[in-house]
Amino acid sequence: MKKIILILSLALTSCASNPLKSISTNGLTYNSTSIYYNGELCATLSAIEVAYDDGKIVKEATFVLTSSKFNELALPIIKLVQQKKPHMEVEVELKNDNRDDL
Repeated sequence: MKKIILILSLALTSCASNPLKSISTNGLTYNSTSIYYNGELCATLSAIEVAYDDGKIVKEATFVLTSSKFNELALPIIKLVQQKKPHMEVEVELKNDNRDDL
């Protein structure tokens, strides 16, 4: 019985959904410190940080969008960088061109 529970637990854990699975990276390209959308610069690397997170030392890359028109690309950018640099945690800083929304 313990073996069945263990197998089911492993199966459920391995089937955990990836929140980026359905996100498309079409049109995005990654070039060292810059990310382009259909050839237009949409984000630049602003910082690489080292942090202690959940008992581990992690590297984190922060990209800053060049304009709020690219805000909807935050998740695709995270997915693209994660595919290229799987050892890095990735953040995307959104732009807010309208300060009245704060």
